[in-house]
Amino acid sequence: MGILNGTPLGGRTDVQHVGHTMMAILQVLAFLSYIAFSATILAIVDDDELLPALLLPAAGVIVGVLWIVRHRLPQGRGRAACSILVLLLLLIPSVIGQLGFNVPFLLVAQALLVIDVGLWAGLLGNAIVAATGMIVLASHGELSTALVNGLLVFILTTVGTALGLLLVRYEALVADQQSMISERDAALVRAERQAVLEKELVLAEERARAAHELHDGLGHRLTHIGMSLEFASRVRDSDPSAAWAEIAVAQRTTREAVGEMRTWVRALSPAIGEGERGVAGLDAVAASFRGTGVHVDVEDRLGERALEQIEDVVIHRAVQEGLTNALRHSHARHVTITVACVEGGIEMRMVNRIAPELLAAIPASAVGERGGPAAGFGIGGLADRARELGGWVRAGRDNAEFVLHLFLPNQPPATDGAANGASGAKKRGAEDA
Repeated sequence: MGILNGTPLGGRTDVQHVGHTMMAILQVLAFLSYIAFSATILAIVDDDELLPALLLPAAGVIVGVLWIVRHRLPQGRGRAACSILVLLLLLIPSVIGQLGFNVPFLLVAQALLVIDVGLWAGLLGNAIVAATGMIVLASHGELSTALVNGLLVFILTTVGTALGLLLVRYEALVADQQSMISERDAALVRAERQAVLEKELVLAEERARAAHELHDGLGHRLTHIGMSLEFASRVRDSDPSAAWAEIAVAQRTTREAVGEMRTWVRALSPAIGEGERGVAGLDAVAASFRGTGVHVDVEDRLGERALEQIEDVVIHRAVQEGLTNALRHSHARHVTITVACVEGGIEMRMVNRIAPELLAAIPASAVGERGGPAAGFGIGGLADRARELGGWVRAGRDNAEFVLHLFLPNQPPATDGAANGASGAKKRGAEDA
């Protein structure tokens, strides 16, 4: 039955054909044995018994036609009528006292009767065949022989009934498995859609945060620039040196504003496209920071481990958040990102050196801990998402470096095709051209 597991939704599987193919083979073999039986009877029959003997091949031909018609009909009354007529036609050998090679034909007919009508019809057919033979023998005065033969025929035809019952159960099992596969495929489609929506939500949250921080930071700088230029305009005649000094302040503030705008554009521009999942997607994020003057190395230590969809989403969000913060708060020029398979799950470590002039301003305690900075919208939201999945996030100083460390426990598979192509320890770099 395991062959069903790799079957695409909506296709006819090899397993579904097995029962039909087996029954078709049995029908052909039974038909050939019946033809051999009929030819044998015709070869040895006397001339005065030739007419009744001709009924045997005639019945065989009609049965073959009925089986062909049955095969083309859908499940229902049409098939049931064909199976009943076949059984009645196969009573002819019993009536003329010739069972012989008719037994395989009879067993297949009994199995089809159970499949098309039901178990009760199969048992009733057994009784009719046995009773017919008993009546024929009893009419010749062989009562004891009739009873024994009737019992033996009933037991023999029960084999056909059992075969039909087995095939019915088999088809029901196949139908149940196909239903389970359909439900599984539908669940996988829903999971994939949810992953796409969640990834879009992550980007939307990042854009919302960017708008908020740009409004505060860039608005403050623009106001500062405007005030500097206004002051320079007022004192340009009375105090030219002070005016030029204020213009220099405005220029410096303008460069800072442009740099901050560029940082946010680089942070929000990456979007994982088709085929860019897992570490390949992180490479796309790293490459998007070209133009900010930062060098980003992405190190893959996953081995054969593939990221699940939810892991991919959270790690992608962590990398975006970490790179943005490394630029804005640490003035980082080199960042190393390592994604590794560890005991119990997946970890992502992002390390960057802190600019010497900023060391004193960055607390030694981690974000959210006593003595450390409060968790902002980005790190706080990331930590909440990791906790929902049973993991954790730590962000803080390690001597002269800043480390963002994310751990996620192993997550249940979301799709059969969730593999992201993680293979071996590879080191990738993306540097400003």
